[in-house]
Parts: sequence; structure tokens; C-alpha cells
Amino acid sequence: MDEEKRALRHKLKNTEQEKIVLRKMVKRAAEEIDQLAEAECSEDAVDNAKLQAERLRKASEAGSA
Repeated sequence: MDEEKRALRHKLKNTEQEKIVLRKMVKRAAEEIDQLAEAECSEDAVDNAKLQAERLRKASEAGSA
């Protein structure tokens, strides 16, 4: 039983670390979208990119509390 608990705790810690990494990746993607939106694009394209970046940021923060 102790071995099973240890294995489950290890799996939980790995999953938590993966979640942290994924959130960082999503935030980085949002920042990159913002940078691309500042390039020479139409106003609609810039607005759409910023909207997508904001959605990514919100998704990365969901459930982090």
C-alpha cells in the first residue's frame, strides 16, 4: 500500500509540473501573438491576434488559484 501511495504522489507531482510548464508555454504563445500583431498587419488582424492572445492568457490562468 505504501508503494502505491508513493507512486501516486510521484505521478501527481509530475502532473503538477507538466501543468506549470504548459501554462508557461501558453503565456509565451500569447506574448508571441502580441508581438506578431504589432507587425504590419491590418487593424482587423491585429485586433484578432490580441483577442487570441488574451484568450490564451485567461486559459493559462484558469484554475491556478
